[in-house]
Amino acid sequence: MSGSDARLLILEEKVAYQDKTIAELNEVIVELNRLAADLTKRLAQVERLVGGELSRREMPNEKPPHY
Repeated sequence: MSGSDARLLILEEKVAYQDKTIAELNEVIVELNRLAADLTKRLAQVERLVGGELSRREMPNEKPPHY
């Protein structure tokens, strides 16, 4: 094997490794996007639930007794 063949083989190995790494990172990004979308949806549900509870309660505009 000549020197240029060895260099070409090394470059091909590096490209293959980088392709594999990029594919793995892409999978992580896709999963994180799914998780972020799910958490955003759940947060909106909690905000609606808490907002509904607070709007049902009458909060007097009085100072607490310790003031």
